[in-house]
Amino acid sequence: MLPVHRFNIRFSYVTKKGLPFIREFLLRLVHISPMMPAEVATYFGLSKREVDEAITDLVEKGDLHFLDSGQIDLTAQSRGYFVSLGSTPQVSSLLESGGAFAFELTSFSCVGRKRTHEKWIAGLRLEVPNEIVANSERLAKSKFQEQFHKIQEQGYWSHNINQEDPGRPSIYTMESVRKLGQEPLRLTSIFSINPEGVPVERDDFELLDDTSRVQELVTDAVSLAQKPMNFKQVAQAMEALGDLNTRKIFNDNSVDVVQLMLAQQSGRLDDSKWVPFMGPVYSKDNWQLICDHLEPILDRIKKAKSEIHDFTWIAPSDGFWGKSLRMRDCFNELVTNAMTKSENPARLYMPKLYLPIRDSSDRQVISKWKQDFGGSLLNIYGLTEGFMDGNVEVLLLPGHLAVICYHISRPESLPISLPVGFVSTDQDTVQRIQMIAEDYVDDVASFDNPRDLGLISKL
Repeated sequence: MLPVHRFNIRFSYVTKKGLPFIREFLLRLVHISPMMPAEVATYFGLSKREVDEAITDLVEKGDLHFLDSGQIDLTAQSRGYFVSLGSTPQVSSLLESGGAFAFELTSFSCVGRKRTHEKWIAGLRLEVPNEIVANSERLAKSKFQEQFHKIQEQGYWSHNINQEDPGRPSIYTMESVRKLGQEPLRLTSIFSINPEGVPVERDDFELLDDTSRVQELVTDAVSLAQKPMNFKQVAQAMEALGDLNTRKIFNDNSVDVVQLMLAQQSGRLDDSKWVPFMGPVYSKDNWQLICDHLEPILDRIKKAKSEIHDFTWIAPSDGFWGKSLRMRDCFNELVTNAMTKSENPARLYMPKLYLPIRDSSDRQVISKWKQDFGGSLLNIYGLTEGFMDGNVEVLLLPGHLAVICYHISRPESLPISLPVGFVSTDQDTVQRIQMIAEDYVDDVASFDNPRDLGLISKL
């Protein structure tokens, strides 16, 4: 989330425009050689009165003057209209303009005129030095002048003239720059690994002209969000969950992508006892994988009209989890699908998303979660952090489906936490995960302090 300041910028600019027909060609004629008024009248087929009016108008405008010989000639002013002999004269005009312009606060690239309508949620905030924030009006004024033609070419300013046209406008004076407000610009950064599991360099952001400083801030934000290496703790979690398969897809770098893809294919054919995946559970492909397994289960529940269970989603304590709007969208999809689509809707399950909180007095984290989810807080609960040391994410529909995602931190080789997990419909696996998850959620953190802190909206 890159800070952007919006400014009301007022300025004057100089542009060139053509002249009325008679005036233009009279000047072009005299530009070739001084002429007598009668010669001009003959050339254009004008009466004496008509040519006198045309010449008088140009004399009054300072474009023509009479020589001692009685001929008319161009003035220094009108000679400035021509680039070369025989060219079309262009007259400079001083015009005023302005409006709202947005500048990001790193290289101060103009990013448009419309508001982003983004909020400071579901992303890593890039921290810009206070000195830049405090002096943004002065910096925007300077950068607007530097980028004046580029801003025009990008369509952020409405005076559209071809770049090669000698009438291309130029800035004349900056009248005022007034800050209107601040908002975030959401930049999507894709973190990926190659088939051998080695991290791939991040791409630049096409929207920005200069991304070097932004990439530095991304690196800083990522570094702050990282937690220490947790491979040992993840291995202990795998053992507790009875997961003997996921560790097989790891290599010395991170994950053997080819091995993972082969295991995913064979897992689908093996009654979905263990279908591995890599990346956030709410990523497009992984969420589709989960939905593919969930859909037939919901059909069976619908027909059987069986007992309604909680569909539990336990979030990990990881600085990179939820840093995408897709996470909220996916949970909203779970909430929507909890009821059948019919004249008499029936409930299939009760969705519950548990978010990690130190305790009920952790006002900063509680406020942040409330901000991230906005008005959609009905099915969102607080959970005292510590479930499997915060390294494991769980989605669980008892008796039917379990999703486990390990968030592996290896700062020396991976820039962010690596989510790796599996989907299972195997009854023994689901039951074991259910027992571990429910034991934690239903337990107490200390005397008279349940780990389930209740609805976030009431904290």
